[in-house]
Amino acid sequence: MQFKARFYETYNMCDVVSGFLKQPFDHLLWLEGFHCDEQWAGWLAPYEKRSVLHLFIGFVIQGVHSEQADDFDIEKQKSIYANFKDIPPAIADLQPHKLPIEHAFKHHGIDHQTFFEFLKDEGKKFESADADDIYEYMNEIWISAAYGELIEQTVDEVFHVLFQNRELMMMFNVFASRILELGDWDLAEDIDRSLLTSSGKLARVRPPSWARRAVFFRDRGRCVLCDTDLTGLLNIDNVENYDHIVPLSSWGLNDITNLQLLCVRCNQHEKRDGAPVTSGRYQSWYPMDDGDS
Repeated sequence: MQFKARFYETYNMCDVVSGFLKQPFDHLLWLEGFHCDEQWAGWLAPYEKRSVLHLFIGFVIQGVHSEQADDFDIEKQKSIYANFKDIPPAIADLQPHKLPIEHAFKHHGIDHQTFFEFLKDEGKKFESADADDIYEYMNEIWISAAYGELIEQTVDEVFHVLFQNRELMMMFNVFASRILELGDWDLAEDIDRSLLTSSGKLARVRPPSWARRAVFFRDRGRCVLCDTDLTGLLNIDNVENYDHIVPLSSWGLNDITNLQLLCVRCNQHEKRDGAPVTSGRYQSWYPMDDGDS
């Protein structure tokens, strides 16, 4: 299955997501919005295709869009518009009347209500708009089908890039496991207790075929710790193990982002102390040695 990537601010969003996960304690108050009011209880269902990381990426992206709208200097943009409104080519080039979110919609070819159209419906013109108008416009955008389409596209693109980074997957799942460990499970409603062991942690669930396939190809059919070939082409005795990067015993999730490919030996020995472990070693696309053809 393929999707068409347009890569509008995708790598910038990747950097933001990565930054939050690398320095979570610097953003504790903001990150609280991702899991407050026992939202984490919705993470327990095993192997949802819209993974917990998808949810986190969407949360971060909407936060970025909100900050972009807050940072839009309406007075400065109105001044630019007033200076060039009689020069259509300049207005078309500068587009001072367009909010950042509108540029994203345009890049993705998503039909949406423009800020101009919103103001017209409110009986106002751009020249008299203020920060309150931007706030009201964005409130309409958040609940629109157009924004739903934009956020889904952007989340898919960011996930596509980040999923390849196992070390970042480990950071995310360590972050999520700490939330589960500190959560007040007595306050959470509608938890399916059949998903839990007697200790209250998630029970092991065999990954579905789509998840195993994705992890197998991401990890190139090799043990990520010792590089043993697990394709069965070189040695049929080697068997792939779909390991939880953060063990379930350490509040790990049954989530595709928490899986990696290990050989039997590494699964039994390298993970014996229960600590999260992965590898930042990857196969290059091609050899850099000039002597190789």
